[in-house]
Amino acid sequence: MNFLKAVETKMDGGSVGTSLVTGKPRILYLVTRAERGGAQTHVLDLACSMRPDFEVSVATGEEGFLTEACRERAIPIYVLPHLQRQVSPVADARAFGEIWQLIRKLRPDLLHLHTFKAGFLARLAGRILGIPSVYTIHAWLYGTAAVSRFSSALSGPCERLAARWCERIITVSRAGARVVSGHRIGSPSKLVTIHNGLRDCCEQAKLSPTETPVITMVARFIEGKDHDLLLRAFASIPKGPRLRLVGDGPTRASMESLARELGIQEQVDFLGNRDDVASLLATSDVFVLASRSEMLPISILEAMRAGLPVIASDVGGVGEAIAHGENGFLVPSGSVSALAQALTDLTKDYALRLRMGQAGRQLFIDQFLSASMQKRTRGIYWDVLLSLGAGGGKRSPSAAPAPMHPPANWQTA
Repeated sequence: MNFLKAVETKMDGGSVGTSLVTGKPRILYLVTRAERGGAQTHVLDLACSMRPDFEVSVATGEEGFLTEACRERAIPIYVLPHLQRQVSPVADARAFGEIWQLIRKLRPDLLHLHTFKAGFLARLAGRILGIPSVYTIHAWLYGTAAVSRFSSALSGPCERLAARWCERIITVSRAGARVVSGHRIGSPSKLVTIHNGLRDCCEQAKLSPTETPVITMVARFIEGKDHDLLLRAFASIPKGPRLRLVGDGPTRASMESLARELGIQEQVDFLGNRDDVASLLATSDVFVLASRSEMLPISILEAMRAGLPVIASDVGGVGEAIAHGENGFLVPSGSVSALAQALTDLTKDYALRLRMGQAGRQLFIDQFLSASMQKRTRGIYWDVLLSLGAGGGKRSPSAAPAPMHPPANWQTA
C-alpha cells in the first residue's frame, strides 16, 4: 500500500537526492502542520538558509502556508496525509509508515523535527533506520487548556522516551530549557537553547500622536492565545483605539460573538489569516499578545522588528525579548485589569509608544536577527554529522554516506 502522497518540486541541478552530485549532506525537515504559525515560519527560514551547505527537503501533514511557500522557493515538499496533531492509533501508525517510506526514499543524513507528533514518530523512524535527528520544541502546551488532559498525561513519558532517539534537543528560549529539564527530558548534554530569529525588513511602523491608535494581535484563534481576555480588557478602556485581530482558528466565531456582546464590534477588526503581516504591523501603534503559554513567539519578534511597543503576558520566554518598562509591558497572564491598564497607558502616551518602540527595534537588531539563529543551528548540524561520522554512527544499509565538507566557520557560537 502506498502511503506516501509526495509533491516534489525540482531544483536547479537536479531533484531531491542529488547530494552525491553536489557533495552536500541531505537534511529532511518535518513539522506536523502546514498552517501559518511560528514553527512553520521557523522551518521555512531554516530550509531556505541552509541550501548553500545542504540538500534540503520538507515534509508536513497537510497543504497550507508552508507547502505553498516551499513550492514558491523551489524547496522539495512532501505531504504525509495521515500526519495530524490529534492522537489516533490508526492514523498515527499510517503516519509512521509514511515517514518511514519518505526517509527510505530520500536517504537523508540528518532529520530536523518540529512539533510533538512529527518529532515523536520521525525520531522513532530515524532511530530504527539509523538516521540521526535534531528536535526543536517550539511550545509546551501540556497541562494547559490548549490540549486535552489525555495529551498532557502522555506528553512527559513520550518526550522522555523520544529524547533517547535523537542527538540534540533545541529549545527556542531559556524558559523552554528549564521546562524540559524540569520534566527530565533528555540528558543535559543534548539540550541547547537557540533563540528564534527573523530576517529584517524595510516595513517599519510610523508612530504618530494619533487619537485613534491601532492595537494589533497576531495569533491563531485557540484557547491558549486568550483572545477572550484581550477583548474584555479592550472593552474596559476609554473609547478611541481600534483593535485588529490577525489569524484564524476554532475560537474565532465565539470571539466575534463576544465582541458583539461587549458592544465593541465596531472597534474590532477580525482580519483572518493574512500574508501581509509586516505591512499590517507597519500601520499599527501597539502590539499585544495575551497568551497563557509561550516559549518565544515569532509574532513578538515581528512587532519588535517593526518598531512597535509590545504588551504581552509574562509567560514562558516572553521576558527574554520584552524588558518590562523598556520596550513594552509584561502583564500577569489572565489579568483583565493589568492588561487594560497597559493598553490605556500606551494608547494615551505617544512619547511612551515611541520610546518603547525604538528600544524594541534596537533589541531586535542586537539579539534576534535570523543570521545568529541560522549560524548556531548550522553549527549543531555539523557537530552532529561530524561526531557521528567520526564515531561510526549507525546508518541504514541503503543510505550511502555523503561526503562531509563543512565550512571553516561551522562551529556553534
